[in-house]
Amino acid sequence: MNRASSIGSIAGAMAAALALGACGNRAEVVPSAMANRPQACAALTDISHLGAALPAHTQIRSAVFEAAADALPAHCRIDGDINARTGVDGQPYAIRFRLRLPQDWNRRFYMRGGGGINGTLVDPVDVMKQGYATIGTDSGHDNARNSRADAGATAAFGLDPQARVDFAYGAYDQVTRAGKALAQAYYGQPQRYAYFEGCSEGGREALLMSQRFPQHYDGIAAGAPTLHLPLGPMAGIHTTQLFAGLSARSGQLLPDGQPAIGRSFSDPDLLLVRNAVLKACDALDGLADGIVDNLPACTTPRVRAELRAAQCSGAKTPGCLSGDQIGTLEKAYAGATDSRGHPLYSDWPWDPGLGGQSSATEYNPGWRSWWIGSATAPTNNAIKLNFVAAIAVLYSSAPVQPFTAADALPFSLAYNFDTEVAKIYGTSPTFTQSAASMYFTDSTDLAPFKGRNGKLMVYHGGADSSISLNDTLRWYDGMNARMGGSAQDFARMYVVPGMNHCRGGPATDSFDMLAPLVQWVEEGKAPDSVTAKASTPSYFNVAARSRPLCPHPKQARYRGTGDINDAASFRCE
Repeated sequence: MNRASSIGSIAGAMAAALALGACGNRAEVVPSAMANRPQACAALTDISHLGAALPAHTQIRSAVFEAAADALPAHCRIDGDINARTGVDGQPYAIRFRLRLPQDWNRRFYMRGGGGINGTLVDPVDVMKQGYATIGTDSGHDNARNSRADAGATAAFGLDPQARVDFAYGAYDQVTRAGKALAQAYYGQPQRYAYFEGCSEGGREALLMSQRFPQHYDGIAAGAPTLHLPLGPMAGIHTTQLFAGLSARSGQLLPDGQPAIGRSFSDPDLLLVRNAVLKACDALDGLADGIVDNLPACTTPRVRAELRAAQCSGAKTPGCLSGDQIGTLEKAYAGATDSRGHPLYSDWPWDPGLGGQSSATEYNPGWRSWWIGSATAPTNNAIKLNFVAAIAVLYSSAPVQPFTAADALPFSLAYNFDTEVAKIYGTSPTFTQSAASMYFTDSTDLAPFKGRNGKLMVYHGGADSSISLNDTLRWYDGMNARMGGSAQDFARMYVVPGMNHCRGGPATDSFDMLAPLVQWVEEGKAPDSVTAKASTPSYFNVAARSRPLCPHPKQARYRGTGDINDAASFRCE
């Protein structure tokens, strides 16, 4: 039996019930009147006849037809594993996936990326409700099963070289192939369009598909991509050292003697910094409205002048900033370097979305949570200290350096930027691929993706303190140059002023990238702007606010008339 006939064998019994009209430019809905849906779904537990259409060592653990319930439409849910095995560390591993095939299918296939270091099964049921066949994965390790307290907790998968490869790129390719093959077997026909969407680590995975596996997806939306993992987390060690030093010098210590990093800037201190940035840069886009659209013009000298104006003339008081605070902040925004001043990652834009309160229920905790943590917490709780920084560097280094949570701060404070960074580029007999070669997703050659008429939308918040917007913009500009200045034809980049990591902050941070992406792919209508709303308009002391997100290098400009809180009053130029 050849490959084409084997894929169609399950669907053969269903084919008579499928009556498709002309395809046209839009994805049509496959009629729901298919006989024996539950039986056809259950039949997918036997995949022996699918052969090479599936990745090697694919197993279906369950295939169950679920009737419409709990706001979910009727659909076939498939749970499976790829390459179940025992790793070199003695741990059980497998690439888990969950595929949902709706009864009324729009002939679109959708995969969503993960977050952090993954390890949990992604299940985008919200998109399945729209008629998409959806799939997600844990990227090859399970946070509950593979976590080890003595090896970075959920980062312990880094002890196994294959688990690193699966997390880096292998899982997403294999799960895509498995999902498409199973969907075709079930419906009796392939999808017309395929989409991938993700933010943060999921954004890295999204870019990965356009670069390493350009044949898989027609449309890709990548948010805040960690395209230089693990250099971004390494940059978190840089800020940890800076703010820990500031806390120690100012006598801000925890009961155990550790520097109280979160107290290096009080909430009022960060508000002073935000106000300084606004005073320096808010009007550079032609409108003083609490949003800095013209981020490239918001330079360090400009901001420095306003920070110095807020500097204490004597001892530090709540109404002013110390010279040490200002100097430390400038070093942090300049980015991590080695002792010779060579940049190791990226600088950061001065965006007024920085700052925030220590309480998660108060104004904008997002920026603070990554770099310094809460000013009121009894322990150091910055994400880049307790999780991302040290652990992410360790799970991707060679040789491996297992450690416990208690080791995170001492490790970060002792980290040598002249010698330790080389481990990201190193290999060993066990780890034959370096972290850089596996995880970096910065190829500027997107010719294969463009050649198949693929479309890419990238977005990033100006006040992201996890991944630098500047790093993503440099990649995009470099890609545009490599592609002969044609990036706008197939790939567009959208800056979200004020937004923190993927969401939050004083920003119009609520938007839908999938709908305009679908329209671009299927109708050829390029998204000249994306309308975004403020999820928390009270940040601006208004009831509602919307703005157009403009394709880089264009920026939103007020038309001169109309409500400044309405996107219709702005244009991209």
